Amino acid sequence: MAKLGRTQKQIAERYKGNLGYYNKLHPWRRARMLVSLLTICGGLFGIWFFYQRGHEAFFNVGKISANHAGFADNCAACHDKSLMIGGRLTPAKFKAVLGERFRHGVAFEPIDRKCQSCHQQHTFHEPNVVENRSCSACHQEHQGPAPMKLVASSNCLSCHGNGQVMEAAAQKGMQLPPNLFQGRHPYPPQQVVFELPRPSRGFTQVFQSFWTDHPEFQLNYEKAKNPKVRDPDVLRFNHQRHFAADIPAVNGQKLDCNYCHRPDPDGRFYQRISFNANCQACHSLQFDARNPDLKIPHGDVALVRTFLRTLPAQYGDYGRLKKGIGGDKELGSYVAQQIRQLREQFHTGEQLERAVFFTTNPYKPQEKMAPAIRANFAGCAFCHDVKESRNAAPEITKPILVDRWMIRSDFNHAKHTSVKCDECHHASQSRDTADILMPAKANCVTCHSPAGKVSAECIMCHQFHAPPSVQTAVASSASVASSMSVKQMLLGDSGTDGSTSRP
Repeated sequence: MAKLGRTQKQIAERYKGNLGYYNKLHPWRRARMLVSLLTICGGLFGIWFFYQRGHEAFFNVGKISANHAGFADNCAACHDKSLMIGGRLTPAKFKAVLGERFRHGVAFEPIDRKCQSCHQQHTFHEPNVVENRSCSACHQEHQGPAPMKLVASSNCLSCHGNGQVMEAAAQKGMQLPPNLFQGRHPYPPQQVVFELPRPSRGFTQVFQSFWTDHPEFQLNYEKAKNPKVRDPDVLRFNHQRHFAADIPAVNGQKLDCNYCHRPDPDGRFYQRISFNANCQACHSLQFDARNPDLKIPHGDVALVRTFLRTLPAQYGDYGRLKKGIGGDKELGSYVAQQIRQLREQFHTGEQLERAVFFTTNPYKPQEKMAPAIRANFAGCAFCHDVKESRNAAPEITKPILVDRWMIRSDFNHAKHTSVKCDECHHASQSRDTADILMPAKANCVTCHSPAGKVSAECIMCHQFHAPPSVQTAVASSASVASSMSVKQMLLGDSGTDGSTSRP
């Protein structure tokens, strides 16, 4: 065993002189203590001095955004000065405020009240939210003179990515009356919306990002779960047929999505589709190939019936105005000839009227005729649901053309013009009017994901705040029905001509 060089006592003897080190005055230690005291005192003096004589800009932590540049030099416009109310700042008041902040943290309520004094056009989040966050938690100021930055998805995920918070929100929502959740997504009164019932647990599924575990859009989720979730329109329309190669061009333009679905002035949504603007060029309601400009009126059953029962007068006006026949004898001969030729095909007026209203395939008897002399008329039942009515005009169910399908999202078509319509809506494969041609989440993820290199922030599609109309809806649930419902359209209370703009 090796022999130790020194014993513990010998080692301790070496440091015996250091035992009184901290009892001795040392110039560097004294300087450090003095600097610390001066710093503290200087800070307190600075607070007092700038309270007395200084400018508020000294306390500004950064440039204010362009949104609030109008009061950039007026801190009191946002920040509470209750410390100063009731007299000067005293040591006792300063101590009380510090104690309050140490116990309860920073109070956000005063600055939130300041925000709401100007921003009165909205309320806070859904009624089942567990705890509303402060305005400044999401809308952060003093980050530079540019416009205020959009709210980051991390702010949303602090709740929607937390299972405990979402479970608490679901439980709270199930205890609240349904009318509290209505009216959060307003739309103009003339629009027709496809609004699905709110799920029993609300929208409380936990997720971490849009491109991974964000839930499927409610419309597609309900459609997959319930076959009865279909387009309520009874108008017979086949998208695939209108893309066929044998469909002739209109004014030199081949039929495509843009022929009927035309952007509104803002480019955000699409103009309403109407028979006159979009259908009449092909379905001209021409019923007599010998008189191509004589057409059955559209949109009013009683007017159609009157037109058919006054055909001699209609032919008379047509001959005078379109054919230039002036003499009464010549005009009478022309009218008689047209009526006689019409009777060769339809023996009675009742037979003609029934053919006009109830023919489902008016092209069938004309298939052997040359296109140049073939009438273009498509009977009412070719597109519409027509029901017989005893001793009265037939009943034609009005189209239910939905304006907005996904009311909880904020979409702008003008920003997606580089994407082909069929990539999202798949209309070229649809033959049935009942098909709901809205995109699935997978269509959006193609671009809005790290792989697609397009931003996928929550705020791009969703709004946190509710509009002021929510308060009215809560007070009177009757106001929620400001837009036309599908039921109203079925009952014929819409007052529209059957038009649409699909988002």
